[in-house]
Formats: sequence, C-alpha cells, structure tokens
Amino acid sequence: MKALTGLQIFKYLPGGKKEKEANCKKCGFPTCMAFAMKLAKKEVLIDKCEYASEEIKDILTEANQVQQAEIKFGPAENEVIIGNETVMFRHDKTFINPTGIAIKLKSSDIDFDKKFEKISNYSVERVGEILKISAVVLQDDDETFSQKAEDITNKGFPLILESPNFDTIKNILSQIKESRPLIYLINNDINQIAELEKDFQVPVIVAGNTIEELAENSNKILEQKAENIVLNLNNSSTTGIIENLTHIRRAAIEQKYKPFGFPVISFIDEIKGISDDIIEKNIWASVLMCKYSSIIVLDYFDEALLYSLLTLRQNIYTDPQKPLQIEPKVYPIGDVTKDSLVLVTTNFALTYFTVAGEIEASGVPTYLVITPSDGMSVLTAWAASKFTGEIIAKTLKEFNVEQLVNHRKVIIPGLTAILKEEIEEELPDWEVIIGTNESVDIVDHLRSLV
Repeated sequence: MKALTGLQIFKYLPGGKKEKEANCKKCGFPTCMAFAMKLAKKEVLIDKCEYASEEIKDILTEANQVQQAEIKFGPAENEVIIGNETVMFRHDKTFINPTGIAIKLKSSDIDFDKKFEKISNYSVERVGEILKISAVVLQDDDETFSQKAEDITNKGFPLILESPNFDTIKNILSQIKESRPLIYLINNDINQIAELEKDFQVPVIVAGNTIEELAENSNKILEQKAENIVLNLNNSSTTGIIENLTHIRRAAIEQKYKPFGFPVISFIDEIKGISDDIIEKNIWASVLMCKYSSIIVLDYFDEALLYSLLTLRQNIYTDPQKPLQIEPKVYPIGDVTKDSLVLVTTNFALTYFTVAGEIEASGVPTYLVITPSDGMSVLTAWAASKFTGEIIAKTLKEFNVEQLVNHRKVIIPGLTAILKEEIEEELPDWEVIIGTNESVDIVDHLRSLV
C-alpha cells in the first residue's frame, strides 16, 4: 500500500464520517482535517484521537509498515548499514545504503593474519570518497575461531561470524557482543537463532533453500519477535538467483510482505554454476550488486577486481538527482609560484579529480580554478549555461586569481573553445588558451606550455 494522503485519512476520522465527535480538538488540532494532514506527514500518531476506529488504525499500521528494515552491525565507530530500500529501481527515487562487500576467511587459514591485514588496510580514494571493504566473514573450521573473532573485534573491524555450533557462537558473543557482529548460525535452528538475536541484541541471518522455505523460516523468527534479520537464499544457481532476488525485493517493496522485508546477503562461492575463475565471480558480484544483494561475500581478495566493484557501487548509490560536486575555489596543485599556470573547469567531482590527477602527473605546478556549475560536467554545464564566459570571468575575479600569478593567461577546456572570445571580452587583460578535449592529453599539453 502506498502512503496515504491527508484526504484519504480524513475520510476515516470523525470529521470525515460526520460523527458527533467531529472536530472535537482533543487531539490538539482545530479540525479532523488538520489532524489528518499531520498524520499523512507522520508528524503525529493516530493515538492522539480517542475516537479513531480500529479500521483506520489498522490501515495506518499497514501503510506505515517499513518496506525493508535497516540493519546495522559492527562497532559504532566503523558501522555497516544495509537495507532500508524503498524502490525497485534507482531512477524511481534513489538507492539508500550501499551494498556491503565482505571477504570470507577460514579460521584455519595459515596466512590468516597476513590476509586480514591486507583486507582491513585496503582503501582507495575516488572522487573524494574513501572506498573500502565493509566486513570480514570469519568461517569456523578449527579451534582458533573464537580467538580470531576476538582479535578482529579488538581491531575495530566489522565481523560476520559463520558457524554451525550454537554454543561456540554464544560463548563468543558473551565476550564481543558490544561490537555487534552479524551472526550466521548455519545449522539454521530458528529457535537458537532467535535466542541469539534476543539475548545479545545482534543481527542474525535466516536462510532457506527455496523461496518458500526462506519465507517460512523468516515468518517463524518474526513470530518470536526478532527484528534484526538478514536473509540468505541457499542453494541458489546462476539460472535462478536473479529471478529469486527480484521476487524477494518486489514482495518487500511493492507488497510489503513482512517476511521478505529485510536485506539479503549473497555468498558468491556458494552459487551453483559459477566456476572458480575470480573474474567470473566478480562479474556475478557486480550483477548481484544491482539485483538486489545488500551484502556480497567474496572468497577472494584481488585489489583490481575489488576496485571495479567499489567503483560500480559508488556509481549505483550516488543520488542521480544530486551529482557529486566539490567546492568552487582555487586548488593549488604542486609547488605553485607566481609563474604557475591557471586552468579552469567545472565543479563536477569526477571532472575535478580526473583533471587534478593529470596535472599532478604532469609535474607542472598549476592553479586549478573550479567554477560553481551545479555538479555538471563541462559540456553539460556549458549546454545548461552553467559554464559561460561570464561565469568563468566572475570566478577568476572572485578568487583574486590575478593576485596569485604574474601573467594573465587562463587555460579552458578544449570542448568549450567557443567561450574564448566571450571570456576575453569579460577580461580584456587576459589571454585565453584553448586546452585539450580529453583529460588524457593534459600532461603533454601542460608540459608544452612551460
């Protein structure tokens, strides 16, 4: 059910039904209509109306039901947040919490410490955002499981514990529950899983070998008042996983089917039909990031492949209505002096970081001037009149660029060469140099100017 409007709610209130209690003001509002409008905005609870019928209470409860729960795990200072999605497609609104990327490690791995160090230290910066691995899945397969769980926790890294042993998990949680690991008790005993969720206040994974079994198990644990749930569809295959995950997502988002109203975790190495080739696994990870896994668990660590996944995730979870942009100002790159070059471009984050990277690679100290362009790329901003000769001239004046350098030369993007005369008309003392069309040519171009 979609969110109700104030008018729809009003029809069920005493005012809408023209009952004698209409507009009694006991709710604190002058009319039933005013109260209904506040209910529609979720600024007040229906309990404020002592005459509200059970019918409208049930309708509002259904309408206000969360489509997909938001689940948090990991230490407070390094928390992983998943779920809380409200749409099937990104263009409908936006996706909210980025898919978590976790790496599986066996407790018996002889290179465990070395691998964990690489995983926990891995990070890259892209368009101003630090991208990193979300969590480690620690798989119980020897007697060091408990100690390694404590070690990872002590290092402040988010942890997913996977074990068939209820008592082992329970003993570990008695020591590290404050770090709120995500628990995967793979014996799938619903009573034991519910006990862990309730006693230790940690999120738990509920699994099923089929859509029907997963729904049944989820419903069972919901009956035990569990709330922190992540779903895992076992026994998946390459021929059916997309269809099944789409079914789960649609049931949650469009039908508000409570047993499926939780984020989903996918273990790439457990999907039938995928080979041991990590490139193929990475392709499937990218597919499931789009359709519709909230956590993807990999059984390999490859920096190049991880970077591709993290880049894809950043693109998917960037709000399409709010482009990544940086602050308009002058950015000195390198050991700038009064003789350094001046280059201007828009404030689209990807444009900035690409151009800045090429300037650094050239070794030519340069002042990079960023104009206010609403986060648009060069051609888009030019087409929208957000990157014009007047705006460029105004930006150079506003940031007092003429006081930074001895010369009066400014380099503009080659794709906007048409702005040369306009800029020189606005700034008669300046010479406009036409730059490159492509950022890859910036290095040679800057070196040719010094």
